[in-house]
Amino acid sequence: MDDVINGHDVLALLPTGGGKSICFQVPGIAREGITIVISPLIALMQDQVQNLEKRGIKAKAITSGMSYREIDITLDNARFGGLKFLYVSPERITTQIFRERFKLMNVGLIVVDEAHCVSEWGHDFRPSFLNIKTLRELNNTAPIIALTATATDRVRKDIINQLELRNPIHHEASFSRPNLSYEVYKVNNKSESILSYLAQRKNDCSIVYCQTRKSVKEVARTLIANGISAGIYHGGMDNGSRSEMLNSWLSDRLKVMVATNAFGMGIDKPNVRNVLHQEFPPSLEAYFQEAGRAGRDGSPARAVVFWEERDLSELEERFNMQFPPLEMIKLTYRALCNFLRIAIGSGNGETYFFDLRKLCEVFKLELIHTFSSLKFLELNGDLSFSEGVFNPTRIRYAVGNRELYNFQISHDKYLSLTTLLSRSYPGIFEEYFEINESEFCKRLKITSQELVHQLEDLEKFGIIDITWKTDLPSVTLLHERFPDDYLVISPEVYKTRMQHAQIKLDAAVQYLTSNSCRSQILLNYFGQQSELCGKCDACQRIRFKEIEPSIDNSLLSLLEEAKTIDQISSTLNINEDLLKPHLKKLVLEEKIRYKNNLFSTR
Repeated sequence: MDDVINGHDVLALLPTGGGKSICFQVPGIAREGITIVISPLIALMQDQVQNLEKRGIKAKAITSGMSYREIDITLDNARFGGLKFLYVSPERITTQIFRERFKLMNVGLIVVDEAHCVSEWGHDFRPSFLNIKTLRELNNTAPIIALTATATDRVRKDIINQLELRNPIHHEASFSRPNLSYEVYKVNNKSESILSYLAQRKNDCSIVYCQTRKSVKEVARTLIANGISAGIYHGGMDNGSRSEMLNSWLSDRLKVMVATNAFGMGIDKPNVRNVLHQEFPPSLEAYFQEAGRAGRDGSPARAVVFWEERDLSELEERFNMQFPPLEMIKLTYRALCNFLRIAIGSGNGETYFFDLRKLCEVFKLELIHTFSSLKFLELNGDLSFSEGVFNPTRIRYAVGNRELYNFQISHDKYLSLTTLLSRSYPGIFEEYFEINESEFCKRLKITSQELVHQLEDLEKFGIIDITWKTDLPSVTLLHERFPDDYLVISPEVYKTRMQHAQIKLDAAVQYLTSNSCRSQILLNYFGQQSELCGKCDACQRIRFKEIEPSIDNSLLSLLEEAKTIDQISSTLNINEDLLKPHLKKLVLEEKIRYKNNLFSTR
């Protein structure tokens, strides 16, 4: 923070939970002028803006769900000092409207969040990040801070080069988490293993990560059906539902959150005891981020992966789906542009919401291949693809106070709604505000359908500007639509991308199948050194072999007083799975008893 406040370029590598947001928010407040935060994650931008606004700090985000007029007003506020923080996507900074206003802003700091995205060797490369360095041409004085939680040595060097950081001061925290035990177990049925694990820890705060929304719903249903307090969280949920689930989990009314990787960004709950994975992520970077949300209070916590043999083939399948044939990618581009009725030579910088399933139905495309093709077109720098984050309805008055008053006198039908809008949002004549439709319906005592009709009428009368809510995926074209034969996907680039992804897949598989210390594997991957952790499943097995000859006697001595398997495991500091065969043997030999979840010699 001191280095940023003093105007130095900074590269900060801090593990998940290491306080990355504070590292730029405090300097952003301390430095004169506005702070521009460039982030690829809409959900994260929305969360951070809400958190800043709750603290009375003026912040806004420009996202793909906003109208041109709304963007125009937001950039004007930024230009004239009405904002302290402006969050934007990397695609947005190349648009003419942003660049022209940026030249006129008093910019005190430029922040590049998730900076690994600038590197082709990063786990989530975005070509649009390569344009960030052009901001230096428009403002040569503002320092840049680049932050990431996951970067190998090669990625770190790439970040410095690609962002053209000037003599950057390098801050790197140790990625070691002594209180966190990374564990991997091969099982016959991982769903049953997750259920059994959580059933024994019903009072623990836990997260179960899934790769798809479908998986989230299936896991949550299973847990709830077996009496485990669980909620769900994914990017397609509306703000109200997400907030309700999050607040229930934060207040411990829900013990387990089953979620996609949309959950956890900017959310700091220190007492998470367990992070489990229904499906393993495609890279160790992604896994390390998600696992790192456990044990931020410094107390013992566990990051546990249960996997089956078929998971390896599913990882391979997901890898192959990332790289559809080149002709399939080109076909998807043509189909998308035709579906959205984008003429050749137009569409540059425009955002379009669309129904992905309907696109596939109309053009008889396979959903998975189409999705993967869109992701590759994003890698190729042709478009930005957002997978359907909920964007709420936003409203601003398009008229002044006098015109609104005259309208209310002659249109009594809309008096209650327009009055409620004015009273709820005093600044609604100058800027857009998100509205909670269900709350408005309760207060106005009307149906949601009637509310929509009234808002549509007000829009037709020119009384309000409105951006309607949507949870559909969106694409933003990063250049005008090319003629069919002009779209270039270099075979070399395609092959290079595939090689990078293969390296990450191999590292993920090696992590799952290795018998080496898990913490060492992870830290070595990120270029740091580590001693044996002594806690992971691999270290436990090594230690257990040394004490196994005397384990029966240790158990018999310990169980003179009845204990649960969890208590036995904690006392002996031995994993439950290693103890179970010995406990079962002692029960069969009638040397110990098992009753009411307790083991004892009596």
